[in-house]
Amino acid sequence: MARPFRRPTRTITENVHGVDVAYDVPDTTPVVRLPFNLDALLRRALFALAIVMTLGAIIWGTVAIGSMLTLLAPPWAAYLVAGAFDAGWAACLIAEWLLRYDHKRAEAPRNAGVAMLVVSMAAIVTHGALAGPWGWAIGVIGALVSAAAKGVWAIGMHTIRIKLDPKYEAYLRALQQKTGTELALALGDRDHALTQDRTVRLRVALEARRGPAETTVDQMTDRPQSTPVQAADQPVDQIEPTPVHAVQATPDRTADRPVHPDEQVAELLGRLRNGDQITKQDAADILGVPPSTAYRRLNAAKDQLRQYN
Repeated sequence: MARPFRRPTRTITENVHGVDVAYDVPDTTPVVRLPFNLDALLRRALFALAIVMTLGAIIWGTVAIGSMLTLLAPPWAAYLVAGAFDAGWAACLIAEWLLRYDHKRAEAPRNAGVAMLVVSMAAIVTHGALAGPWGWAIGVIGALVSAAAKGVWAIGMHTIRIKLDPKYEAYLRALQQKTGTELALALGDRDHALTQDRTVRLRVALEARRGPAETTVDQMTDRPQSTPVQAADQPVDQIEPTPVHAVQATPDRTADRPVHPDEQVAELLGRLRNGDQITKQDAADILGVPPSTAYRRLNAAKDQLRQYN
C-alpha cells in the first residue's frame, strides 16, 4: 500500500567492486519556499469576483431581455439572441486583457465594450418598464448589475495595466508584427503545399483515367529511309535499295520507356533522388513524350521529392 506522504529521496550512483550500482537515500536538502505573496492572492481574488459578477450579469441580462423578446419570437430564439447582448461586452473584456500592454490597440475593444454595455443596460431597463408601474426600478437595478461587473473589470485592468515607454511599446509592437508575419507566411506555405499536392493528385488521377497517352506529332519518330548504295563498278540503273534494318544506326530504346503516368513520375523521381539535374527537355527525351507532358511529369516528381524530404 502506497504511503500518503512519501519523503523525498535522491538517487546515488557508485561503483562497488567494479560494478555500477544505483540506490536511493533520503534527500535532506532544505526546501526553499517562496514568501507569502499577498498581492498575487488579492489580484486573483479580484479577478475571481469580476468573473463571478460577469456571469451573474450575463444570466440576468439573458433572462430579462429574453423574456421581453419572447413577445415577438420563439423562446429558444429569444433567449439565444438575448445572450449576445452581455456576451458581446464580455468578449471585449477578453480582447482588452490580451492587449493590456498596447494602449492604442486596446482602445477599440474598450470603447466597443462600453457601447455594447450601454445597449444591454437600455434593453434591461426597457424590459423592466414593460413589467408594470414599478418595473422600471427593477430594470434599473438589473442594469446596474452589468455596470458593476464592467466597473470591477475596469478596476482590475487598471491594476495590471503597465504604461510602457514609447520605445518599448514600439519594440513590443515590432516583435508582435514579426511573429504575426512569420505565422502568416508559414500558413501560406502550408496552404500552397496542400494545393500543389491536391493538384498533382488530381492530374495523376485524370491521366490514369484517360489511359495511355496517344501518339502526337512530337512523338512521331522519323523512320529511316532506304538509301541506294552504288558500288564502284555497278551501273546506275542496277542500284538496289538497302534494307531498312541495315542502315538503322541507333538501337530502338522506346521499348524500355515507362508508359503509364505514375511510372513516368516514378522514373523522374528516381533520377532526382540520385542528384540528376533534369530540365523539361531532358524529361521529354527520357520519357519520349512531348515537352508539355514532360513538364507536368517533372513537376509532379519534384513535388513528391519535397514531400519525402
